[in-house]
This record gives sequence, structure tokens and C-alpha cells, in this order.
Amino acid sequence: MIAMAVVGAALGAVLFALVIKIVPPKRNALVELGQFYAHYRGSDSVVAPLRTAADRQGRIGAWVSVELAKRGIRYTSLRHDLALTGQSFETLMGRKVVAAVGGFLIGLVALATLQYVAGVGLPTGAPLAVSVVAAVALFLAPDIDVRKEAKKRRAEFTEQLSIFLDLVSLKMAGHAAAAAALPEAAQRGGGWPMMLIRDTLFRARNSGQDEWDSLGQLGERIAVPDLRELGALVKLVADDGAQVRTTLTARAASMRRARLADEEGNAEERNQSMRLAHMLIAVGFMIFVGYPAFMNIKF
Repeated sequence: MIAMAVVGAALGAVLFALVIKIVPPKRNALVELGQFYAHYRGSDSVVAPLRTAADRQGRIGAWVSVELAKRGIRYTSLRHDLALTGQSFETLMGRKVVAAVGGFLIGLVALATLQYVAGVGLPTGAPLAVSVVAAVALFLAPDIDVRKEAKKRRAEFTEQLSIFLDLVSLKMAGHAAAAAALPEAAQRGGGWPMMLIRDTLFRARNSGQDEWDSLGQLGERIAVPDLRELGALVKLVADDGAQVRTTLTARAASMRRARLADEEGNAEERNQSMRLAHMLIAVGFMIFVGYPAFMNIKF
């Protein structure tokens, strides 16, 4: 009994440590913005993470990143999601590997203890099979959390982008040049999307880069198609201020319509889920009420 308690306590401690590793704490928007640019300054090199990773988990993730890069596995979509959430690919890979190894060992030790110590009869190879399944599940679990968070943040960024484009159009309607309208419009609002746009424009101005090109590159990094395509559209009509305003207004309106369609689709999905839940409750109630009468029927 004491041995089982010790094993259970050890497994609980390891499981708690895995939860802490898999679910990272929430960060401030300014911290995420700094990590966003710090990550992309060294994202083109696969050797730099090995030099900068200080902890063991970071070194493991950096080694995995290098090995994946050698084999042409880029995880492009996941990198875009990580960039939007302000996380490092190397850190995530380290967390995934640690979680997978921990899940494998926990499952193997727990089922082996039940089989050989507690005397519970299990099929041959069951501990190994369950441990592999647990390792795969824990390896994929951080990806699900990252993609869910990135989807929410991408929708929030798109919503703020439509407001930003309307503000730029209004500034240009007041006889402001595009070079002045962009930073002035970005000053409105204190959310993280506006902060990110404002910081991108500031860096572009200091480096002498075209501001529309910098916004397009930002859209490429965080996988926002509307922002990525906007720079190319504006450059086609850059010589005509009226055409630029029309392009910005039309794009903002189309983004709002797409956002509204998405919200209506999500609302309809929730309605369908509620209808299904009501049907299940009704069926369960009918079974609960009719079960005694059915059992008393004599055939």
C-alpha cells in the first residue's frame, strides 16, 4: 500500500510538471510584441537557436528544429501561428518533446504498476501501446492550443485592420498624404493589433523601407491574407490618391462582410449544437420516464 501511494505521488508530481510545461502563462501585449520581433530577427538561421538557448528544454527544441530543417520540414503554418502568439518555435518543440517523453514514461510506469504490482490483468503489450498513444497525444496537445489561440488573435487582428483602413481613408480624404495618414491612423487605439501596426510602420520609416511593403511583409509573417495582399493592391494605384482611398474603403468593407459571415456561421453552429443538446435531453428524459414501465411489461 505504501509503495502504491509513493508511486501515485510521483506520477502526480510528474503530471503536474507536464501541465506547467505544456500550458504556458499569459504574457503582456508589449512583451509579446518584443518577442515577435526578437524571434524574427533570427528566424532565418537554424544555427542561432543552439547558441541562444539557455535552458535544457530550449536546447532540445533547438536540436529538433535543426534536424527538421535538415530534412526540409518547416512547419510553416505552425510558425505563422507561433509568430502571432509571440512564441518561439524552438521553445514549443522542446515543450512537445518533453511532454511526449513524460507521457510515455507515465503511461508505461502506471500500467506496469497496475499489471505487475497490483495484479490487474491487462492484455499483452497494453502498457506499451497505451504509452505510445499518450506520448502522441501529449506531443500534439500544444499545437492545438497554439492554433486555437492564433485563430482567435488573427480574427481580432483582421477586425482591427478594417478599422485601421477606414481611418487611413478618412485621413486621406482630409487631404493627407498616404505617408502621413498611415502613422496618424495607427495612433488611434491601444489594442495589440494597432500597436503591432504602429511598430511596423515606425521600423519601416526608420529603415527607409516602403510602408506598404512592410505591412505586406507583416501580413506574410502572421498569415493574414488581407494585409499581405493590401500592399500589392495599393502599389498598383499609388499615383492616384482617390483610387487609394477607394481601394482601402472597399477592402475594409469586404473584410467586415467576411467577418460578419464568419460570425453568422459560428452562431448557426452554436444553434445546431443547442438543438442537438435539446434532442439528447428529450431522449434521455423519455428513457428515464419510460424505463420503469418498460421493465414491468410481461412478455
